[in-house]
Amino acid sequence: MRFATGGESWDRVVPVFALPYAIWTLYVHLIVAAHASFTALLHWLPLVLLVAVAATVGWFRLRDPAGRVDAFPEPPGLAGGNLASGAAPLVFLALAMCWVGLLCAGVPYPVFWWVAVLAMCGAWIRNLRCGTRGPPAARTGKHAAWIVACVVVAAICVVLVAHRPNADDAFYVSIPATLLRFPEQSVLLHDTMYRLPETPILLPFYRLASYGVLVAVFARATGIDHLVANYLVLPSLFAAFSVLAWVYLLRRIVPARWPIVLPILFACVLALGEATGAYGNFAFVRLFQGKAILATCMVPAIIGAALDYARHGGARHWLLLLATQIAALGFAASALFVAPAAAALGLAGGWSADVVRSRRFVVGMLASAYLFAAAWLVASGTRGEQVLAVVSPAPMPGVPEILEHTWGKWSMQVLLVALLAAWAFVRDPASARYFSAGAFFFLLVALNPYTVPFVADHSIGAKTYWRLTWALPLPFFLAVMIDGVVARALQLKSKSLAVGACLALGALFVVFSSRSGTLLCTNSVALGPPDLKVPPAEYGVARNLAELVPEQGTVLAPEAVAAWLPIFVAHPQAIGVRQSYLSLAFTPRETAQRSNMMRYVSGRYRPPDAEAWFRESIRRHRVTAVVVAGTTPWRDEIAGTLGAQGWHLWSCDTYGLLVEARLRVSPSGCRALAIPTGP
Repeated sequence: MRFATGGESWDRVVPVFALPYAIWTLYVHLIVAAHASFTALLHWLPLVLLVAVAATVGWFRLRDPAGRVDAFPEPPGLAGGNLASGAAPLVFLALAMCWVGLLCAGVPYPVFWWVAVLAMCGAWIRNLRCGTRGPPAARTGKHAAWIVACVVVAAICVVLVAHRPNADDAFYVSIPATLLRFPEQSVLLHDTMYRLPETPILLPFYRLASYGVLVAVFARATGIDHLVANYLVLPSLFAAFSVLAWVYLLRRIVPARWPIVLPILFACVLALGEATGAYGNFAFVRLFQGKAILATCMVPAIIGAALDYARHGGARHWLLLLATQIAALGFAASALFVAPAAAALGLAGGWSADVVRSRRFVVGMLASAYLFAAAWLVASGTRGEQVLAVVSPAPMPGVPEILEHTWGKWSMQVLLVALLAAWAFVRDPASARYFSAGAFFFLLVALNPYTVPFVADHSIGAKTYWRLTWALPLPFFLAVMIDGVVARALQLKSKSLAVGACLALGALFVVFSSRSGTLLCTNSVALGPPDLKVPPAEYGVARNLAELVPEQGTVLAPEAVAAWLPIFVAHPQAIGVRQSYLSLAFTPRETAQRSNMMRYVSGRYRPPDAEAWFRESIRRHRVTAVVVAGTTPWRDEIAGTLGAQGWHLWSCDTYGLLVEARLRVSPSGCRALAIPTGP
């Protein structure tokens, strides 16, 4: 098991993946820029694969400057690992807990921020003064391979058995479905949710993401259904790669204890599911979307590559830093700001106050030039159109409100403590430099109460600003801190006291996980056999519509059902898919009409002249099938209005399905009902 046990072998996983995927992303960008079709993309794909293989092999043949820097014996006193010695780390932890507690008790956030920034600046300077020598070489214990294998298997199991559907798939999965249905159309140029020939893709920045195209290529090449590929096959592969990317970064920030920290990190990620935007909810329970792969897999890979370049320099590490960022862009447009921020934090974590490393920092930031250029080109081509996020009229909330909404109330407190205290539990200054520098610059830039509103309004977007928190993987900070606390508990002279302390810490972790874990039903997660990550009832109705209604037909359905219609390769037109995206495809007047129709069958809107208005709306839009939510108070009125025109009514789970008389349909899993008459 040389690959599993050899120290250098762990570090080969990231370049073996990132380099080919970066070339794939560049190839998709070229296809999009040339307005070429999916068929053309498939035609030239073998050549691109050959280039990717050659480039990867060539990269491995480049001289590795790390070999002459990291190959030194561990400093004296480091034989027990890289934990900071003494009680000082616990003192810093207590101070961090008190300060975060005061923030929650009412201390103004600017006051909290100033003290935290000064403290992290002091910690960073302390680590900088301890010398410029790199960290010790990462250890590989005899049990490391088994630990990694167990975590990989656990991650894949979570991906397969955890079901947390997300309506964003109305757009994401519509991309491979449309490419497979219309392979002669230009790739990523036209709308894929409504398939309107004159309407551009949902947002121009989505043309930079190559993951949806990858799903289509994988389905075409293997013959596997694109839904199975999207929800089961590819997420399982990325679950394994996530763990290996974690190993890649852990070997650079906690080189002596990474096999111990890895399972703790996995447990931390599963425990952080308190809020929708929490780290855990963009990990294994949502790994079927590109932005989750960005946050879980690519950010650690980018940081590890940045640390390597900052510490060792060389074209080899710079090219990998470039490739990881381009690959990240292929998964989600959010990489336009997340990837450069993660790279900058990694470069800062490896910086020292000398000319050589200062030059490396500047040159290292040039590896983000492609992302900056891509953002500028797409933004300039929109001529002022709304391109990154739907503008909200609501004012930008304060930083504590952003963090509480993103992470959750209790998770925010825990992660802020980890942000302030994790550096103290790392004994080696070169390794601790990333934690202190990362915390300092993260506070200075991402959590700055004076600059957040301006940055959100003028660059990133108010509704997507919270994703900037992905640039600093705080679960790593939390795992290192927990490892340090547990290690000190085990070092207590009294064995009974040591066991009691560990049990108390374990009980606290269980209590926290029981209220914020990602696998809880309160987190909208259902555990079951491997299956598509879709809501069964709504997906079943959408599947019936896709199978029974012709593509020339038009469907009116509540958003809960309509969101799953575009994921099928062949499906009828929809009055609306998602309410928030209607304005991106239709005029304001048409948007209002379609929105009211969807709200009417959902039970959330009813005009005074409902029956006449509904008949006219059905006629004007040539609707051939209507889905009515079971909770709609006026569902009998809808059924009676359409029944008078000869429509048929079916009961499909909690929804009613009405179809024109000329459509001879028999929906699977549904039963025919009599049209209600009279008051």
